[in-house]
Amino acid sequence: MLKKSILSLLIFYFSGNQAIASTLLQGYVYVNKPVANASVIIRDVNNKTLTTITDESGFYQQDISQLSAPLVLFSDNNLLHRVGQKGICAGNCITSLVNVLQKDKVNTGNINPFTDYFVSEVAKQMSLIGPEQLIERGIFSTIDDDVLVKARRKLYIKFDHALQQVGITDQLFDPVSESDPKINRLFDLIIFNRGYDSTSGKVGATVLLDMRFKPISDQSIFDYGLVVEQKIEIINAQKRIFILSDSTASHYDAKVYPRMGWGQVFDRFIDKSANIVVINGAQSGRSSRSFYDEGWFDLMAPLMQKGDYMIIAFGHNDEKCDSSNTKRGQADVSHLCTYPNDANNHKQFPVDNENMSFQTSLERYINFAKQKQMTPILMTPITRFRDANNKIAFQNQSIDPVSHTHYTSNKLGFAYWGDYSQTIKYTAKIHRIALIDLESLSIEFANQHKNDWQSYWLVVDPNDAKFPYYKTQSSGVIDHPDTTHFQEKGALAIAKIIANAITNDFTLKKGIVIDQNQINQ
Repeated sequence: MLKKSILSLLIFYFSGNQAIASTLLQGYVYVNKPVANASVIIRDVNNKTLTTITDESGFYQQDISQLSAPLVLFSDNNLLHRVGQKGICAGNCITSLVNVLQKDKVNTGNINPFTDYFVSEVAKQMSLIGPEQLIERGIFSTIDDDVLVKARRKLYIKFDHALQQVGITDQLFDPVSESDPKINRLFDLIIFNRGYDSTSGKVGATVLLDMRFKPISDQSIFDYGLVVEQKIEIINAQKRIFILSDSTASHYDAKVYPRMGWGQVFDRFIDKSANIVVINGAQSGRSSRSFYDEGWFDLMAPLMQKGDYMIIAFGHNDEKCDSSNTKRGQADVSHLCTYPNDANNHKQFPVDNENMSFQTSLERYINFAKQKQMTPILMTPITRFRDANNKIAFQNQSIDPVSHTHYTSNKLGFAYWGDYSQTIKYTAKIHRIALIDLESLSIEFANQHKNDWQSYWLVVDPNDAKFPYYKTQSSGVIDHPDTTHFQEKGALAIAKIIANAITNDFTLKKGIVIDQNQINQ
């Protein structure tokens, strides 16, 4: 502490007999704890770069007398463990921005989830994918005040209430330039990660979620008191059910209602008296491989305990292995694709990259669950409302029913091909773990609803005043139905199907207590 105080007060140094003023930059790097022994890279408007290291408390200090504002700051460690993505730090850094410097004084440049989100919003206004693209491109002039104001407003809409809850009442509080230990109480409860740009395959914008992995947004602001309760509930629960999946299960913001994932509503079917907490970590656009590689599983793993349940439900995005797709084929194969087993149930993958085997990718989760003495549950992917010819079923007087479509064929662009649902079934069999054949169950459900399927899958009237978001959408509307995703009614139906499957499994129903009143409604 004495050393820090001396450094903070050291604004002058001596060269011979002449005093020369120094401009210093200091701050703390903090995610959900101090980031110790991490590099802090400081880059100025002229692309000059300095690097320093944080101490055990996450504190750094650097003489920046030779640099000119604005400065982009980033630490090469954000406590994530992302792999397999390209870029200056491949999703593993956290950023900040200092737009103005006070010469010959001590300046503060904290680096934390709020500053990273702020940089992400600035990047969006500069037509960049996210903060890492801003780092790569650099800033070549002072940023306009209106850009900064808009980015700051986006941050405060989501977190002003929470800041006041922890005692930070200053309406002009700046997480970059002001250090208040109370703010760390928020960071300790925020799940921080990066998004994924599906077109380019690059690391995307900042993603902030609460303890249940629900996205924090303008419509769902961060409530500190509620999230404290969430953490207590998670810790004290008799059991936890973790959902690892994709957009068919993920949380959706209120602005896109009635779109919902089944994981968003699954806890409605759990008996409230059983003290079981559902943690829906499903992320849109992820495959079994990218969910792991992008650090989403690593963020969930610390919450997992002996006796918990892990639902593993992938397939939709694992199938994206067509390298000939001119729009996003290369990105899909690089980041999402896993290959199913062949007709003889043998793994298929490129030489030296077994993680591109679908079975191997699933086994990473299964092995972790077993080591943790959890119960893993494999699920085949939900059906699309499509027939055997991959056309929307029962349309234009067709009588062709919804059919199995989760397979790939020997076509141009596919290095390997096979049946994803069969690979899941085989993997469950050899590991002797629970299987819910959701594809078959949802096909049966879909064919029972050939006349009213549009009230379950995402098919919204764009002229319905209740759903203004869909006025400008090109998918999920009457003229262009989304045959993969669901409205609330469909999400509830799928969640109910899964709950029923659990009650029909003697082993699962002993640990996961389903609310029969909800099932019977």
